Amino acid sequence: MRLGVRAKLVLLSLLILVVVSFSFTWLQIRLSRAWFEEDLRARAVIFAREVAATIGDRREFENRDMLAHKIRQIMAIRQSVFQLDVLGFDEAGSHIVATSYEPRRLPFTRREGEQVRQGDVVSRMVTDQDGRSWEVMAPIRVEGDVVGAIAAKFSLSLAAAREARLRGWDLALTGSSVLLMGSLMGLAVHVVVNRPIRRLVDAIRHVDAGHPGAPVRVDGRDEFSVLARHFNEMLARIEDFNSELQARVKEATSELERRYHEVQRMQRSLSHAERLALAGRIMAEVAHEVGTPLHSVAGHLELLRQDLPPSALSDDVRRRLSIIDAQLARVTQIIAQLLDLTRRTPGEPEAVDVNRLVTEIAEVVRPGIVAAGLRLDATTQVSLPAIAGYSNQLQQVVLNLLTNAVDATPAGGRIAVATGTRDRHVELAVSDTGRGIPAAEQTQIFEPFFSTKGGSGLGLFISAQIVREHHGRIEVTSQPGQGSTFRVLLPVGERA
Repeated sequence: MRLGVRAKLVLLSLLILVVVSFSFTWLQIRLSRAWFEEDLRARAVIFAREVAATIGDRREFENRDMLAHKIRQIMAIRQSVFQLDVLGFDEAGSHIVATSYEPRRLPFTRREGEQVRQGDVVSRMVTDQDGRSWEVMAPIRVEGDVVGAIAAKFSLSLAAAREARLRGWDLALTGSSVLLMGSLMGLAVHVVVNRPIRRLVDAIRHVDAGHPGAPVRVDGRDEFSVLARHFNEMLARIEDFNSELQARVKEATSELERRYHEVQRMQRSLSHAERLALAGRIMAEVAHEVGTPLHSVAGHLELLRQDLPPSALSDDVRRRLSIIDAQLARVTQIIAQLLDLTRRTPGEPEAVDVNRLVTEIAEVVRPGIVAAGLRLDATTQVSLPAIAGYSNQLQQVVLNLLTNAVDATPAGGRIAVATGTRDRHVELAVSDTGRGIPAAEQTQIFEPFFSTKGGSGLGLFISAQIVREHHGRIEVTSQPGQGSTFRVLLPVGERA
């Protein structure tokens, strides 16, 4: 519920009035309570001294029956006295001579008893199951000597009841005053503040409803009239600014759309140029590392065929030479395909279902993994969002990671591939229970031609480049002897 200015002013004034009024009332109640308590303490001390003074001689002090009768008379008259004890002093301390409550004596301390022995009156306030009360101990003097003490417990219940009645009257008077003052302030605020504000608000609503030319009616020379005049002037300026702003927004929107398309085109061109530069670097390394030995093998094989007569070649040798020829041709074809791939633009990205991609690849490689004595577990997250990218490139990434996992895992091990989401990214994780990767090598495994198993060393390098072109990243966690986990993170819905 929204409060208006009138309600806020009235409530604020009432709040201040309530705080001040009830603060004074609370202070008055506290002072009254302290006065009542002190008055009762003084009366309790006087009462204890008077009772002690009624014991005139030692014979009377030692007459337990007479003292018990006197205690019963006093208890019947004084309703505020909860307990009355007559104590006797001896060398061992103090003992009960007579009491109104046999099961318990008033628990004065030894130090307080010594004070009474010196002729002083001791008093203290306690709170127990009987409520708040004063406990007083006054000395009994016989022939000038302190022979005992009167210990009395006075209840504060009567004082509390009197205090409660006064507190009720104070609170009622304060509440009535607050209500009366609040009503008067509400009436004053309505006449002085609420009416001018309502006129201004009605005019603003009229403008908001689509009538910008309707001015606010100005009456008088007070602050609200000044506010209304300024509002009319501001409204005229807003109309001018609005027309100019609409023209500028239209112009800026057209320019922004043009520049956005230009940036997209430049990003695609830059990404393609980076891929071409990377391909040039890779092919230079391939030409150096693979081309020379490949041509050398092919040349020596041809010389060997020319030097040996046909009769010297058995069927088994011819078969092996044919296999060598076929493998050399295959390597040559792979290099040619790689060169052709670097020269082609991948085209427009498409929506890729990573779950489907993982499931299809897992079914393709599962027979080979099982034949190697390993177990493959594939887990996909339900309702995994699609990503924008190139399906064939991402398939290559998954195949490279699975191939590395198979090479690193001995028979009887386990390979797991799973999908999920993390921080607005689709996560693809490939784990194995293989030998793990030393920490020193984890920073090198994504470099070209780095290999720990005698391979080409291009698999992880190419995978990292593909993931980077998809605006993603690859993370690796591994401990020697505890396996490895490669995590591919690809942004959801972002175009490659």
